[in-house]
Amino acid sequence: MNKYLGVDLNRCKFIGKGAQGKVYLLPDQKRVIKVYNSRKGCLGEAKMLLSVRNNPYFPRIYSYNNTCMIREYVPGVCINKYIKKHGLSRRLAINIVKLIESFKNEGFKRLDIRCAHIFVQPNESIKVIDPRKVFQKKVTYPHRILKTLDKLGSLPQFMEILNKEYPDLYKNWMYKYKRSCKK
Repeated sequence: MNKYLGVDLNRCKFIGKGAQGKVYLLPDQKRVIKVYNSRKGCLGEAKMLLSVRNNPYFPRIYSYNNTCMIREYVPGVCINKYIKKHGLSRRLAINIVKLIESFKNEGFKRLDIRCAHIFVQPNESIKVIDPRKVFQKKVTYPHRILKTLDKLGSLPQFMEILNKEYPDLYKNWMYKYKRSCKK
């Protein structure tokens, strides 16, 4: 029998597989169970999510052990797909900045994340589904996010909004991004 934390996986819907394990939607459709490939991955992510439990950008964790975790289900659309379909609004751009600022406020060393792990909600709020290495790898600006926005053709619009709303961040991020593109 496939039971984890009392959950029968046969009654759940498989929704994805990544580098760290498999994710299943529970029958209540409000929670997921993630079954990890390693103890280290499970406990590391649990520790991180517990440390940000009051941060609205991260899913709530309900329970975990050495091999799996039950946490809040994050519906929505991956930010890449969302921007391709709807474009980049001012609200979404500001929410991206607020997400990165929340990383800084939480003491993360890595102020970046793969866009595939950012999900946009119907009201254009955003949530992170798979945070990793936030306390280990040092990245001082959202390089991957800016690179993705650049590929989508939305970087000039994002930078214009950033310059109006957060001029100091604009100078910092633009300088670092331009430098990284020259390498």
